[in-house]
Amino acid sequence: MKTNEQIIQEVTALMATTWLAACERRVIGPASGNKFWVVDLREKVGLFGPASGDECRLFVHRMAALDVLRELGTERVADASLKVANNNESGWMALPSWWPTITTTRRPC
Repeated sequence: MKTNEQIIQEVTALMATTWLAACERRVIGPASGNKFWVVDLREKVGLFGPASGDECRLFVHRMAALDVLRELGTERVADASLKVANNNESGWMALPSWWPTITTTRRPC
């Protein structure tokens, strides 16, 4: 059986690898008139835009977060979440300080 530390290290390594690959796959390119597009280099298609640079950046990071969750799978995510919740003294599941938060809403395409 794996220790909590081993599980956290394994999940963290997988998250980092997946996140970086997702951000390298989806890049922001210029569009007309101070607008930008998000392009998937693997599929060679436009995914989002035209929009502001900030909106495109948020889109890239949201897609990376989805890729991470897909890569982890629900079993591993649930297991890690339960371990964090069980170790939290307040009884609430606390997200790590490095967990990305997105407070800006994007407009529909």
